[in-house]
Amino acid sequence: MADSDLWVLYRIAEQYYKEGKTQEEISRAENISRSQVSRMLDRAKTQGIVRIEVSLPNELDDEVLEDFLVQNLNLEEIVLAPSEPGWKQNRIYDSISRSAAYNLPRMLKGSSVIGVGWGETVYRFASVLRSRPGLSGATVVPLMGVSASANPYLQVNAIVDRVADNLHAEPFFTNLAIYREKSVPLTVYEQKRLGDLRDYWNKMDAAVFGLGTIDASCKAFDEEVSDASRERLLGSGAAGEILSQYYYADGSQLTYDESYETNAFPLDSMKKVAKRICLAGGGNKAESILAAARAGYFTVLVTDSQTARRLYELVRGEIMK
Repeated sequence: MADSDLWVLYRIAEQYYKEGKTQEEISRAENISRSQVSRMLDRAKTQGIVRIEVSLPNELDDEVLEDFLVQNLNLEEIVLAPSEPGWKQNRIYDSISRSAAYNLPRMLKGSSVIGVGWGETVYRFASVLRSRPGLSGATVVPLMGVSASANPYLQVNAIVDRVADNLHAEPFFTNLAIYREKSVPLTVYEQKRLGDLRDYWNKMDAAVFGLGTIDASCKAFDEEVSDASRERLLGSGAAGEILSQYYYADGSQLTYDESYETNAFPLDSMKKVAKRICLAGGGNKAESILAAARAGYFTVLVTDSQTARRLYELVRGEIMK
């Protein structure tokens, strides 16, 4: 093709793609038919003058970001708490917990049995939750046993009590330890309380829980398990933890130490709960959140905007491969 012909194709393509002119406008300006313009635009693509690239943007505004993550993570809803680059974890947790305290009473309306987990974000949510009528007749139950640690974030009965009190619901408490050596039998009373708790779990139609990374979880449970069990967890390659149960990037679960029994709502059963609300954020949790979302462990996510943008980067990377 002659250089002059290439120049004509370039001129036509520039008017159409860069200047935004219609084919009709170009045909009048160049004194050629509209069909000729169309053919020349096709030839411009063939000759490499026009290259069309489809790409997701690097940044999205919050509303578009929410819609993108809801669709691509198969969620029912996502709530973005404000956060900025450089914020410390405490400030991020506070922001998430306040957004959760504002939105969860609406989300939980109509629920009859609400399970609640533990962790720093869930604890902070329970602390800032204010009295919100509308759930009288509901029961709030722990999703796991109690911790021997002095860490207030792991006191599940205290968290349950605060949530139930502020939602005008009834609390149910447990006396069972989160981890129990299988060689130590349960007392008759413990067996009854465990049976009562499992009855509630079978009726549960909403669950609120946090999510952790492996290193953070192991630090929190230092007093709960043996050194050997802790080292096994750290070396497992698991992606994250929910209710003291560990999962890999593909959603499969880590088989726990055979010498221990975990008194917690089974993670596999979580997928059957109608409302599954996860409160999690912070820059190092995006990969753990993504793996849990892919596994279907939650349908509603309350996180911070910076973590949401990291999630977007991860999903965008998958799509663009």
